Amino acid sequence: MKKVFTVLWLITFCAFTGMNAKAFAQEPSPYAPSTVKAFADSLYGQGFLTQAEGEYKRYLYSFDFNSQLEASQILEFQSTLNSLCGIYKSQQNKTGVQWLRNNFYGAADNSIKQRMNLLQGKYIFMERNAAAFESFCQPLELTAFTADFSSLIKASGLVLNKNIAELSELCKQTVGEQGEASPFFALGELAASYKLKKPGVALLLSTLIPGSGKWYTGSFGAFTSSFLTIGSFVAGTVVTGIQTNWKSWQPYVFGACGLVLYIADLYGSYQSAKRYNDALYRHLCEETEKIYETLY
Repeated sequence: MKKVFTVLWLITFCAFTGMNAKAFAQEPSPYAPSTVKAFADSLYGQGFLTQAEGEYKRYLYSFDFNSQLEASQILEFQSTLNSLCGIYKSQQNKTGVQWLRNNFYGAADNSIKQRMNLLQGKYIFMERNAAAFESFCQPLELTAFTADFSSLIKASGLVLNKNIAELSELCKQTVGEQGEASPFFALGELAASYKLKKPGVALLLSTLIPGSGKWYTGSFGAFTSSFLTIGSFVAGTVVTGIQTNWKSWQPYVFGACGLVLYIADLYGSYQSAKRYNDALYRHLCEETEKIYETLY
């Protein structure tokens, strides 16, 4: 019995010694925060973004915010938040950015907060939902961030509400002496030249002269095509009518086809003005999105 006890004691001792060999040798644990951070940085550098995201999250949750952090720990913490912003930007991960803001926004410094806001602000702006963007902006303390960021938030709200006059004035003030070097220069130029086409005017013009409503919206080729096509059917109607003394079916077929094309042209001219306005607004939104990228 004594021998059995001795053997069991030796086995237990050897197992304990083997399991804690790294600790006895003063080697860091594979789960030590510094090791996790280094591993996450390595994954991020090699482009394994999803894996790096998981390791960065594990590293963030290793901090005890109830105790005072050392300066080096604060730097590593902010660096991790910045890396996660970069990952979510590359992945266009709106949910990830929202998670980051919900959990660590208060602990981030202002430069990281601004990056979080740029990412989430852009994703919300891309939804073209003015109410949602306004809800996002309400709790923001714009004075804590750069002047360009504050101007971008204001400009985004004006774009979504289609308040182009105020947008143009805001961009003019923001550009100031920077001129073309300002990220708001192109947006300001577009806002200053922003002129919508009225669908009713396009419809009226095409009523008088077939296809002219499309010329009004900037498509001379479409005007030429419509005018010549409808004109050909009108001419065909008149010529065949005179030749047959209006007793044949031919002029009526030509006339019916011409009438159908005329009605279609009226509808097309009306829609052409709407498409022109939509394209102009879309261009305005795209220029605004470019500023988010520039400021990030």
